Amino acid sequence: MPTVYDPIWIGKVKLKNRFVLAPTVKNFANEDGTVNTRYLQQYELEAQGPGLVTVTMSFVEPSGKVFTRQLGAHHDNCIPGLADLAERIHRAGAKCALQISHGGNLCSESIIGETPVGPSERPQWPGQKVRALKTDEVEKIIESYAKAAWRAKVAGFDAVDLHACHGSMILQFLSPFHNKGRTDKYAVRTTFLYETVQAVQDACGVDFPIIVRISAHEFMEEDMGEPGLTIDEVANEIAPQLERLGVACIHVSAGRIGHTEDHCFPPLYEPRGVNVRLATKVKEKVNIPVITVGRLQDPKIIEKIIEDGKADMVAMCRPIIADPHLPKKMIEGRIEDIRQCMGCNYCLHRLFLQLGVQCPMNPEYSWEYEYQPTPAKQSKKVMVVGGGVAGLQTAYTAAQRGHQVTIYEKTNQLGGQVRLASSIPRLYTKELWNLPKWLIRQVEKLGVNIELGKEVTPELVEQVNPDVVVVATGAQEIRLELPGHDNEKVVYLWDYLEGKASVGDKVVVIGGNEGAEVAVSLAREGKTVTLVEETENIGCAKYIYDGAARRKPLLRFLRQANVRILTKTQVKEINSQGVKVLQSWPMPKEEIIEADTVMIAVGRKSEDSLYRALQGKGFEIYQIGDCVEPRSMVSATHEGNWVGRHI
Repeated sequence: MPTVYDPIWIGKVKLKNRFVLAPTVKNFANEDGTVNTRYLQQYELEAQGPGLVTVTMSFVEPSGKVFTRQLGAHHDNCIPGLADLAERIHRAGAKCALQISHGGNLCSESIIGETPVGPSERPQWPGQKVRALKTDEVEKIIESYAKAAWRAKVAGFDAVDLHACHGSMILQFLSPFHNKGRTDKYAVRTTFLYETVQAVQDACGVDFPIIVRISAHEFMEEDMGEPGLTIDEVANEIAPQLERLGVACIHVSAGRIGHTEDHCFPPLYEPRGVNVRLATKVKEKVNIPVITVGRLQDPKIIEKIIEDGKADMVAMCRPIIADPHLPKKMIEGRIEDIRQCMGCNYCLHRLFLQLGVQCPMNPEYSWEYEYQPTPAKQSKKVMVVGGGVAGLQTAYTAAQRGHQVTIYEKTNQLGGQVRLASSIPRLYTKELWNLPKWLIRQVEKLGVNIELGKEVTPELVEQVNPDVVVVATGAQEIRLELPGHDNEKVVYLWDYLEGKASVGDKVVVIGGNEGAEVAVSLAREGKTVTLVEETENIGCAKYIYDGAARRKPLLRFLRQANVRILTKTQVKEINSQGVKVLQSWPMPKEEIIEADTVMIAVGRKSEDSLYRALQGKGFEIYQIGDCVEPRSMVSATHEGNWVGRHI
């Protein structure tokens, strides 16, 4: 029985184990696509453990560039930097593949300076203009793939990975959604992929391993009622043909950006290992190694996938952003020290804002050398007020530097609001607890003093007399003031999540942003739920990032659970019957919505009274997290890390 720690061959290349660093777009290369020091340092760090490092999606032509600071393999000038990168990875003990891609209609005119191209004029984004490629232009792009692969080989890479997933050019030709209306040979949807494989072999030789990373199922029919590439076609036809053509390995992903991106980058609502079943179906049809990917941050699941023969290798993208040493820690048996990705997809949100990738779980990501905690010149007595993630992160970083840290938490548990957010009964959000769970374990290991059940007052601060006070007192739930707000039907979201309030069969949730997730949960319990929101937005809470592939499935869950949604609707009164509302759209209309329970979920407000009270008292004082302004865990951990490094 194989294990994830065993060697495996990809073609004629032997890997020391079956951990794979997935091709992660970091978006911090030089603007011309060349390698820089930040790239070299980050990959050298991440290569300390996995058997294979797949270097990020690299564009084969300037017209195929998707991100502003994407890595390139489009010109011979890229070879020296790529060679340095391959050498760094090899020195760390891993083999390396370069993923190559043309973005096609994933590209934008603002970045490439011309109209994006694709198999047809069908756009990727609403309002996008796309030009359909002519036959000779398609052949030229295939030639560019071959040249890019040759550059990877010359630079010392051990293999090349063809990006045939998530909506880039190869998938556009494979998918019936975009490949339509053609009359040339590329109307046969697999021709582009097969010719690209053959062109790479001609350029690099048949012994240079080719990996194909493919969206084995686009979920277009299920989610959008549109045609898409399916697992049956990939497993039964495409994968076996790729093997016959000499492809050395198939990396199975899913979904497509712009349409079913929550399958490309499964958010925290999805179970761990959600795409493994797709890899297993492919593995049943081929005799070459198959890689699986998607929500694989749990060491037990990673080990079991290989032991049970469901896939041959396990790839990780976001889990390595959360903890670049995940494979190394598994190899060394340091399981409890692993920071397990929570699937919040803030990394993805940053990427689609054309910014460099960041992570709330790992504030030091890609800045490890600059942000590495250094011993403090003077050990200070640090009082951290608040045991949520902001306070925990500050305590962790400050204690690493040798400060004497005590956390004061007024409740009897650490974790703050995340303790509630991770406990929605019928919606899978428990991964959010991964962050405070890890921080709690680390501060305990560092010997940080923890005072639970102790509310801090200005008098207590003066009594303790610390050198530094870090105020991380978080936020309070906003209370509504409207007719009937004290009705016995009224419960508040936090009270419900803490188990302090019961809920009837007919529920009106007031607050379509902070209340969207609990509305899904209640409806899944069989309750009749109406979600009322004063604005036109649903599911736009500050912790649900626009580009994070989280809002779309949340809206889908609301529809599937038959939640009635009223936007642009003002609550006028809560009475014995339920909730009286005034709809302003599509036309003004008053209505009384019957309800046994009215749940209030309208957001948070900062709890900054202690910070204000300590002004002018002579302490070195910092204010961080939600007590500055209610936001997300990103602000909490990044501010906590900054303060911890600067005390």
